[in-house]
Amino acid sequence: MARVAYWLFIICLPLLLLTSTIRLLVNSTYVYEYGFYKYEISQATGIDESQLSQLATRLIDYFNSRVETPQIEVAKDGREFELFHDYEIIHLEDVKGLLQLDYLVQGIVVAYVVTYALLFLLWKRGRRQDLAQGITRGSILTLGLIAVFGIASIFSFQWLFIQFHHISFSNPYWMLDPSRDYLIMLFPPGFWQDIAIIGGGAIAAEALLLGAIAWAVPFVHQRRSSETKPSSEKAS
Repeated sequence: MARVAYWLFIICLPLLLLTSTIRLLVNSTYVYEYGFYKYEISQATGIDESQLSQLATRLIDYFNSRVETPQIEVAKDGREFELFHDYEIIHLEDVKGLLQLDYLVQGIVVAYVVTYALLFLLWKRGRRQDLAQGITRGSILTLGLIAVFGIASIFSFQWLFIQFHHISFSNPYWMLDPSRDYLIMLFPPGFWQDIAIIGGGAIAAEALLLGAIAWAVPFVHQRRSSETKPSSEKAS
């Protein structure tokens, strides 16, 4: 059971970094505004930038259950209208469900990682090196997974993106028409590829940082032991 708990801890580290990064990106208005600016969404849709910023805030509030609907009224060419069709609302409901699942998994993983680390340190004093080794292995696993998906994305991102939708959604409402559906106009395929690169890079950086810190722990511990040993021997 101890080995199972240990390897579960290692597996949880990539999940922790993935779910945390997704949550951070989804709740950052800068990410939305980056896409609006890079892909000139205001010019493509005729919706001014201030309304696009309001839309970003609206979607974040909706995904976090602070408002009941993602629907928003916008003004264009002197007339006001509701931005999303009914099927776009349904798709956004499905997306919200996925994000709520992400939040749930993140909470469970955080609880497990923290509990395991605390119990490990309390029950196995002097075994910090073993815990550090688990973190290092989890970081290596994360980097390996990022490398695999990164290489696959270079050759077939569009295929992976479509397969993700087939697996994640049980209806066809994610198949949108860029000539009339604002949801895909606001978030074109290029935006999602950028997000995948940004997210993957962030996760890799986080894994490298954690791995480097954990890798250094045994050396720091050994150095401290060597520094304290002469003084203890002298005292004896």
